Amino acid sequence: MEIQVSPSYTLSYPELHFPDGITVITGPSGVGKTTLLRALHGELNSELSSIVNNQKTALMPQQQQWISYMIMKEQLSMTVGKLWESLAINLGLRNHFEKLPAELSIGQQQRFWLAWVLAEDAQWILFDEPTSALDDDWATTAIQLFEKIRIEYPRKKMVIVTHDIRLLQADIQDHLIAL
Repeated sequence: MEIQVSPSYTLSYPELHFPDGITVITGPSGVGKTTLLRALHGELNSELSSIVNNQKTALMPQQQQWISYMIMKEQLSMTVGKLWESLAINLGLRNHFEKLPAELSIGQQQRFWLAWVLAEDAQWILFDEPTSALDDDWATTAIQLFEKIRIEYPRKKMVIVTHDIRLLQADIQDHLIAL
């Protein structure tokens, strides 16, 4: 399986399978885990488009981009409706809806992004290091949310790229890919 990263650079992977449920991808830095997620999301030309098969994807990137002058409630409401609110409350963000991104810690921004991506009505939910900026308690809460989504929506595919030992030790994956 190949991903065309640029006109002169192609990454090759073994044959990959993504069953319903949670697939965790791990491996050393620089091996192409984030590139794989970007290809699944349709950002790169690759053979992975046949795996996704025109199904909607939602991506939580490693570095989130927010509109600096717009409060979080407005940003999330204009893209994913109301479902994000209950997810954000579960992630401890009730008192931060009226704040601008610059007023939030990196961990709070990451939790808002997690609520946003989980609220997307996507068949494929792609996470790039979703717990990296979270302390142990919030990482545990995020892991519990992943498990809840898997149970409530058994036909969704969640693909999580991580180095986070807490997530790996939680053993929530249905499928593990080590690159």
